[in-house]
Amino acid sequence: MTSAIDHDAYQVVRNDEEQYSVWPARLEPPQGWYHTGFVGAREDCLAHIDQAWTDMRPLSLRRALAERAAEGSAAAPAPAPVVAGDDGPDLVTRLCAGDHPVELVLRPSPSPERLREALVAGYVHLRFPQTDGGAELGVSLTGGLDGPRADLDAGADSLTLDGELTLDFVDVSCAATVDVATLTGRARLRRR
Repeated sequence: MTSAIDHDAYQVVRNDEEQYSVWPARLEPPQGWYHTGFVGAREDCLAHIDQAWTDMRPLSLRRALAERAAEGSAAAPAPAPVVAGDDGPDLVTRLCAGDHPVELVLRPSPSPERLREALVAGYVHLRFPQTDGGAELGVSLTGGLDGPRADLDAGADSLTLDGELTLDFVDVSCAATVDVATLTGRARLRRR
């Protein structure tokens, strides 16, 4: 990307699981995410995602379910995810209610180097395994990134990560504490 791009412009990015996200147009997408070619104001990008992302299930899940259906498997179907309008609260409300277990996702494979790269890039993926489908959220780290990097270099047992994201069109902040050895921890979201 060139530096001539408007600092308020965003791009729509997609990963191999056909999940979409909004990313600043002036930055290269994080590892594992790719340009879709759509660039515009944040609201326009979110509207584009709303039109393009019609099936929220990851590609691997859709393929597995299609294979199971083709084989005539009698296995019980996967539980339907809770969505707005169901009897249960939406994902934002659930993740804003208390602390939740999380797993730090590092691709292509977890390593101290990959963790350091993610901290330098200022972007991490957190999986919430107790949600339907194990929701994986991309979090843009905010504030003192030097703190977690310095802690990692000093051999800290855990890292405190603070960041922001948009989940179901709601701006939220995320605070997580992650054990460096296991890449697991606890996180809480708050509406911004």
